[in-house]
Amino acid sequence: MTDFSNLTRNIYHKQHLRISHDKTAMNRFINMFSTDYFKKSKSFFYDKRVLDAGCGDTGKLIISFHNMGARDIHGFDLGSEFIPILESNLKKYGVSKEHVTLKTGSVLKIPYPDNYFDFVACHGVLVHLNNVNEVKKAFSELSRVTRDNGYLYTVFGVSGGLFEDVINPAIRSYYHTNANFKKFIDNIDPNDFQQLFDFIAHSISKNTNEKIDLSNLKKLFDVDYCVMVQNIIQAPVRLDINEKMILSLYNKNGFAQPTRLKRYVKRSNIRKYFAPLHFARDYYISKMLYGSGNLEFLGRKK
Repeated sequence: MTDFSNLTRNIYHKQHLRISHDKTAMNRFINMFSTDYFKKSKSFFYDKRVLDAGCGDTGKLIISFHNMGARDIHGFDLGSEFIPILESNLKKYGVSKEHVTLKTGSVLKIPYPDNYFDFVACHGVLVHLNNVNEVKKAFSELSRVTRDNGYLYTVFGVSGGLFEDVINPAIRSYYHTNANFKKFIDNIDPNDFQQLFDFIAHSISKNTNEKIDLSNLKKLFDVDYCVMVQNIIQAPVRLDINEKMILSLYNKNGFAQPTRLKRYVKRSNIRKYFAPLHFARDYYISKMLYGSGNLEFLGRKK
């Protein structure tokens, strides 16, 4: 079996660097998390020991936990190169080193003792493991380090629908078989869209004498959007994990009645016109495009 973990880590390292240097993208991610989203009181995180499992280089979830009042926050990821980058980013957003512990580790073997954390988060990591058996093993590890009556928060992404069942797999396949498309995606930048819209406007004007202003459209394709495209396409593994399986994982690992969460994500790029569809997952168009929607769960350990 091929192990894609280090390749996946390197791919996301490059994406995270782009996000870290883009204030709009960072603020969007940080503001996605709140005590209201978790359906908890404003003071819920004040006395909690919290873990971000697979924290990456940006620290967006760690920053959010800190903003919500947590002062004993831990994070780990593969390798050690991410640590100085993450520490620099946390400092930039006012998070003291005294409040954060960073380690090298894997969700398949979490470097902490049993029953250690009040709140464990694993955001967008499990779907990029090598296979479903690793997902089960990782979930068991996440459960192991969660205290009794503690919480485990997981995000798996979208399951089903036109994009995940048809469009995105086709694009991923084309990425791995067409060198020009791969090069374009690996280097995708807002300037590519600026040039595209300039070309379109010029061509329309040249061929029809019609003047067209695409300046507002240009603003809708930013760094945040470009990294999202890379996020969908570049990862070598993107497992299809549905709601039934997720609920089974929570139940088998001793979590009572896991709650499915959702939030309306405020965006400034073209995706703001799709945000209502992401949020209203029971709308018939939403179901066609996104299946059962984004899978975000919070469970309390018995």
